[in-house]
Amino acid sequence: VTAGDSSGDAGGAASMIAGSSSSSGGGSLTLASGDGNTSGGAVAIDGGDGTTALGGSITISSGAGTDTSSGSVSVSTTNAGTSGVSGDLSLSTGTATVGTSGDVTLGSGSSASGSGGSIAISVGSGDGIGGTLSLNAGASSGVAGGNLSLSGGSGASLPGGAISLIAGSSSDNVGGDVTAMSGTSSSGNSGLLSFLTSVSSSGSSGILSMSTGSSSLSSGNLSLSSGDSTTSSSGSISLSVGDSVSASGSPININAGGNTGGPGGNIYLKAGTGTSSGSVYFVNPSTSSNFGVISDSTFDFSGLSSLSMSSTGTVQFSSSTTMTLSATNGISLGDSNVSGFETGSGTVGAVISGEVSVNKMAGKITSETTNLAASDTDTITLYNSRVSASSLVMVTPTDSAGCEPFVYKASPSLGQVDIRVKNMAGTACTQAYTLTFWVIN
Repeated sequence: VTAGDSSGDAGGAASMIAGSSSSSGGGSLTLASGDGNTSGGAVAIDGGDGTTALGGSITISSGAGTDTSSGSVSVSTTNAGTSGVSGDLSLSTGTATVGTSGDVTLGSGSSASGSGGSIAISVGSGDGIGGTLSLNAGASSGVAGGNLSLSGGSGASLPGGAISLIAGSSSDNVGGDVTAMSGTSSSGNSGLLSFLTSVSSSGSSGILSMSTGSSSLSSGNLSLSSGDSTTSSSGSISLSVGDSVSASGSPININAGGNTGGPGGNIYLKAGTGTSSGSVYFVNPSTSSNFGVISDSTFDFSGLSSLSMSSTGTVQFSSSTTMTLSATNGISLGDSNVSGFETGSGTVGAVISGEVSVNKMAGKITSETTNLAASDTDTITLYNSRVSASSLVMVTPTDSAGCEPFVYKASPSLGQVDIRVKNMAGTACTQAYTLTFWVIN
């Protein structure tokens, strides 16, 4: 069927129309190419070219149903034969030399009283690797690349539509990954990646939840980290709770995992390594100044006017070397008793006459003599590694032994104390006497 050409006006029109019916269905129109022993014949539907105006359009639409539904439009390739693949289906607009290339619009119609039609884009299944589904916005050599927008539908009295990104499952191997990554740049910053819920004018804003799935074995780890940097500082990580005007500020809870049959999980706070190790700082919420710091060698809360540490049980401080307690205005123990001093005991002459060794901060000494005469003096050398020349050593009798032993000299030097004891009674001692000592450094 060919219409006539024209050199001065529009070319002739050509129509192929099936017959109408007033009482039954309209006639069908079939446009088909012929079968072939090799390839089947092609069917080409082309709009006419235009020289100074637009090219001709092609419109394919189904018939309307006055009282029922409109007809369907089906575009598909035929199934493959016994040894081949099914044909490709290509839907694209042409290229443009000056302006914007044509749009591709894929949409379902609106409905006045029902739901809008769904759009399903799916890749066929197979016994090999599943086919890929790619959605790519256009690239640009001169300005910004095209945007890719995925939006759920709005709802008036019911919730808005959800968006689900779900990777494929696997029965015998790991499930598919979901990767959200911003674009790279060869000369500038990479793109921003934002996860946020929308604002709400009359209700609460939406919850943002990031979690790994449950498992009968180990559940997946959740890792939050910034990237490395070779020439500048690496990126910071900030966790903050929004401010509140009329209610209390909300907390940040960091909870390690529990265990019904074993120990619970630990929480580790680790500062960065470097030429000097980083520290953990505690910041005043009102002034934003640091009032405390914990490092590999310092536990410093000097930014506070007072610091309270209390327990309903025992509080224990220990050191493998030396522990120092210092305060400008002194150290107060309040009304509490003090116990647990390092103590020891020894008997003079047990090894060498006139000598005893007790390497403790406090202790008890039993004299070598058992019958110190009246007005006689006993000389004792106490060897003690806790003693230095500047130590304060207090020595007192604890048992009279039937006499009156009196300590009139306790002279410290490095590693020892020279002690002199005199019997102030008029009679001799009837047994060995005992002394107690206390070393203060």
